[in-house]
Amino acid sequence: MPHCIAIIGGGGKTTAMLTLARALAGQRVLITTTTHIYPVAPPVSRELLVNPKAEELGRALSQPGIVCAGTRAAEGKFSGLTPALLEMAIDWADWTICEADGAKRLPLKLHRETEPVIPPRTERCLVVLGLSALGQPVFQQVHRYDLCPAWADRPETPVDVEVLYRCAWDAVRAGGLPLEQYRVLLNQAETPETIAAGNLTAERLCSQGLDCRVGSLWQNPQSIVSWVLE
Repeated sequence: MPHCIAIIGGGGKTTAMLTLARALAGQRVLITTTTHIYPVAPPVSRELLVNPKAEELGRALSQPGIVCAGTRAAEGKFSGLTPALLEMAIDWADWTICEADGAKRLPLKLHRETEPVIPPRTERCLVVLGLSALGQPVFQQVHRYDLCPAWADRPETPVDVEVLYRCAWDAVRAGGLPLEQYRVLLNQAETPETIAAGNLTAERLCSQGLDCRVGSLWQNPQSIVSWVLE
């Protein structure tokens, strides 16, 4: 049975995507996007397909290994496959891992009505939030911070547990999936301060039914594998 994982938020999405793909590389794995990503070229991927035809993508996904596929976009990036081709590719792959959100390289974000773009048949959505934002003003650390009226009025508001909590729930709301399909990672927990703030945020989120963890993809990337894939 094919599986589809979406990754949204900021502060480590690409690292999470590559970690999961490598863990699954003995199977047929598709890396793609519904927004924009930098292509994942060999040797990390077995094949890199630009603007593929259905036959080409189907052939690539007939064998085990990581295939990265997308449509050529500006600045050397990929944008997504057509909806019809993505639907077929999900059937051909054992696992599709899709970066479904953009954050302009910032650790946190809020979502417009058109974001994120969750692929069809997504079974698990990993929300990543970067704790490196703590203590810094929201206008520097939160993509689309001005979607929150209070932050638009006070852009110097420092990122704290309340801001992390708001960004996490915004991602969950915007994704539109049942709560049990989410995994929320408070990433970049690498100092006593970030660990403490991450733990406080995780306690609040877990108490409301979200499966949430605090960790560091830089220090221990494998920690997310069984948690997300189970």
